[in-house]
Amino acid sequence: MKRLLLPLCLLFSGFVFSQNITWQNVTLNVPNENAQAVFNLIDGFYSNVEIPEGVRVSLWNIQFKGPSEKATHVLNLAGPTDALVEFESRKLTPEWDAYIAQLNSLTDPNGFSVTAGTTLVRYNLDKWHQPIAQSWQFKVKDPYAFISAFAKLMSVFGDKSGYVSVGQTTHGVENGESHYIYATYPDLNTALDFGDFENKEEQNAAMEWGAAVGKLSESTRTITRVMMQSWE
Repeated sequence: MKRLLLPLCLLFSGFVFSQNITWQNVTLNVPNENAQAVFNLIDGFYSNVEIPEGVRVSLWNIQFKGPSEKATHVLNLAGPTDALVEFESRKLTPEWDAYIAQLNSLTDPNGFSVTAGTTLVRYNLDKWHQPIAQSWQFKVKDPYAFISAFAKLMSVFGDKSGYVSVGQTTHGVENGESHYIYATYPDLNTALDFGDFENKEEQNAAMEWGAAVGKLSESTRTITRVMMQSWE
């Protein structure tokens, strides 16, 4: 393990992998007629609780997904592990129980899930708050080679992209996904233009990544979501 540490440090110098974050995703299946009521409920709760420093709570609407995905919304909590654990400990209150009971009454249990994980490498932290996000899920055979291949891809695209993170899904996995890539966009137009390369170097880098990732992993799904509100 120690032999890998130095190559990793050299490989990711210039990118952020020391201040990584833990995240939790709560997916909800919200009937159309209850969408406003669910938003008002979540907004009312998180606007009136003390959120630890460094923790961000955000509610997203899922815009693009595969036919097997039943969820319509994602409630994301992200931040340092200690702060998230401390935040979770505050939920043992009557107010929390009442909030959950009302949320359950407004949502369909078919589509509910809770997953958690941690980032490994992050790029372009100044674009963290962009309102459109896409995630790709993978079953990875060789994590080190997978992350190395992605670092090579990002060395070409660099700050042209939005916020990008590579990480592990560690809890709540159903279909064997072990890793993910998460990227943000400033608007829907940019998201829909994803894959439109500006030059031969970018095209070649994307082709090399595609060839590498096909050998190192199995892609399982991708989801694109739009942020509705965030609380910090």
